[in-house]
Amino acid sequence: MKKVLLPIDGSVRSLRTIDMVKQLCPAQQEEITLVMVLPDQMHIDGQFERERIWRKASQELETFAGLLKGWTVDTKLLRGSPGPEIVQFAREKGYDTLVMTRSSRGPLQKLGSVATYIVRNAQFLNLVIMREADQT
Repeated sequence: MKKVLLPIDGSVRSLRTIDMVKQLCPAQQEEITLVMVLPDQMHIDGQFERERIWRKASQELETFAGLLKGWTVDTKLLRGSPGPEIVQFAREKGYDTLVMTRSSRGPLQKLGSVATYIVRNAQFLNLVIMREADQT
């Protein structure tokens, strides 16, 4: 069974990767993990606010996982800087493939900062980085 990592930030753009995974990865043959990275703001937010944000993100991940019925799906919340956290998690847990969308910051920027970091630092992964179709 292959292990596929699917970074999700909650944006509509990132959620479209779930549809891509459904097309690319046969159910029952792939283990999918949805991962969300929350910024580590221990010095900014109070404890109550951090816990509220963590609970909300956990609920969102579970909702997103429900969109992959028929697949083996796990969820993981991480804290820190998204690019480094995703790469470290993928390396430590032995993922084969990562599927994500690029940032939609306009025609001049090819990849967002997280995707760029992952491309540069995760040569051990098969990467699928989806560019969204132009919205007309």
